[in-house]
Amino acid sequence: MSRAFPPLRSLLPAEHGTWFMLAFPLLLGLLLRPSGAGACLGLAALAVFLARPPLRRVATGQRDPAQRRALVLLALLALALGATALGLAGPRFLLPLVLSAPLLLIALRADFGRAVRSLPVELTAQAAFGALAPALVLAGGGPRAQGAGAWLLAALVGGANLAHVRRFLGHAHGLPVEERRRRAWPVHLLHLALILASALLTARRGLAGAVWTGWTALLYLRALLPYRPLPARILGWREGILSLGGLLVLWRALL
Repeated sequence: MSRAFPPLRSLLPAEHGTWFMLAFPLLLGLLLRPSGAGACLGLAALAVFLARPPLRRVATGQRDPAQRRALVLLALLALALGATALGLAGPRFLLPLVLSAPLLLIALRADFGRAVRSLPVELTAQAAFGALAPALVLAGGGPRAQGAGAWLLAALVGGANLAHVRRFLGHAHGLPVEERRRRAWPVHLLHLALILASALLTARRGLAGAVWTGWTALLYLRALLPYRPLPARILGWREGILSLGGLLVLWRALL
């Protein structure tokens, strides 16, 4: 007897980095401006996120009725939750989502085409996910300036982290020296952009802003450390703890 729906594990994206792309701006927006509308919007975003694997399978011609049913169910759930958020908060949170839609389409096109995940594609996806932060801030009644700052810093944090991880993996996989050097440039540029943007946006936040800017400088110093092999589990826990710490520090700086 065939399943009505596919196993849950088939709906969960295997790439750990995509979970960071979703979770960081989503949690940041909810922490900055918690609200019922924001909670509904966040759940709608989660439904869309889980719909990506079945959508990719359907779009690439796989004929699996269970995957189609999962896609339809997740789409309906996202629409219902999005409509509830719209009814609670009005349309003010739609602007960042509309602005990020072209970025999301570019990332999805590369994903469905099985294109190599280059850094520009990953940065595009990170910027698209980052729009969740201002959308949730606006859904909770927050000011546009706070939402814009959250979007920029969430995108830069994610981008700097992506560049750092790509450089680390370049060493781990034994890529040629020239390729490793090429991967080092975005690490410097994105971390320096993050430090500069943090200093400018949080300068008026006093101690909280100074702590966040100092945190971004520490992230840059971490990225400059010589390569040292680490088991994947240890690396994952380390990056997860750093991400959680950074989320809490940034939340206090943007309040």
